[in-house]
Amino acid sequence: MVRDLSCIPKSELHLHLRGAMPLKVFLDLIRRHPTERVISSASEAHRHLFHRYANIDNFCAIRSPTSEDVRALFRYQTFEQFLATWTFTGYFVRDKDDFRRLVQGVVHSLREQAVVYAEITVSIIEYLQMGIALVDIADCLTEGCQVPGIRVQWIVDLVRDTGPEKAHCLLRDIIALRCPVIIGITLGGSEHLFPPAAFRDVYADARDRGLCLTVHAGEALGPASIWDAIRLLGVQRVGHGVRAVEDPVLVAYLAEHEIPLEVCLTSNIRTGIYPSYDAHPVLALLNAGVPITINSDDPAFFDTQLTQELTILSNLGLDETRVRRIIENGFRYAFLPPGQIQAYLDSVDRTWNRPCIDGGLQ
Repeated sequence: MVRDLSCIPKSELHLHLRGAMPLKVFLDLIRRHPTERVISSASEAHRHLFHRYANIDNFCAIRSPTSEDVRALFRYQTFEQFLATWTFTGYFVRDKDDFRRLVQGVVHSLREQAVVYAEITVSIIEYLQMGIALVDIADCLTEGCQVPGIRVQWIVDLVRDTGPEKAHCLLRDIIALRCPVIIGITLGGSEHLFPPAAFRDVYADARDRGLCLTVHAGEALGPASIWDAIRLLGVQRVGHGVRAVEDPVLVAYLAEHEIPLEVCLTSNIRTGIYPSYDAHPVLALLNAGVPITINSDDPAFFDTQLTQELTILSNLGLDETRVRRIIENGFRYAFLPPGQIQAYLDSVDRTWNRPCIDGGLQ
């Protein structure tokens, strides 16, 4: 790849708020809430979970963690270990000030990467469980949308592990909140334990209320999960969805009906879905005509950024024309009106052939 992608306008459509937490923000939170105090406040079940995995257990024994210690924390061999680490880090966001610091840190970091539009997923229930009021969460999310140079909208992860009843209760609270910067829902978490079908009524209610719909599917489970997401939940996009490649009929359906996948390459490698980039099915899906967007998912946890993810595509053999198409897909399939999508596509066109100078466009 000859072209410098670092300053081309880009979008993130599959990005988790805490998963994008800058290292400096996490270190600040650790200094504010020492690990031993945080562990003592965790539930007994979570304390048992944390000691089960060496990366978390070793981190808990360190009195003053460094950047290298945090990087060691974010190394895992399985999807379950990743989820346990994700749960562990949630205990450090304990009040409104912590949450505001997290939101602002993530949004400013994205802007520095020339991400001009982002739909950021937020697992609101996790912060409610820490005692942060829903109205305070909404205030911080709204403030995050006011950072100049980037447009942000929020997608609420209803967290499938809580079950459909609690997910539906949270959805009703979100609807009652009437927060205009919250534009959609998704389901993250343990797909293999809580597949999409159980959440059919939740998604029907969200659709009736005008919310945009996506879901994590085809990551821990195979094609059947994606079929349910499409047929039962009626999603507009599929988060991950890469295991669609196991069903040629599904691949053809996605291509014919232009149902985009929110692909996260490094995430799939780091959580053990695929053993290597060469083994990843992204090229097969692209060659079959499936609409693909490229995203970083949890860049802090996976040591990546969006430009790096796009560069991986180049290393896999995609030429500049196809990489540009994928960048444009990040706007083309955004939850935005057509006129706004076109404006972003025009911005890519204007900047594509302009050189970058000292981290910015000439």
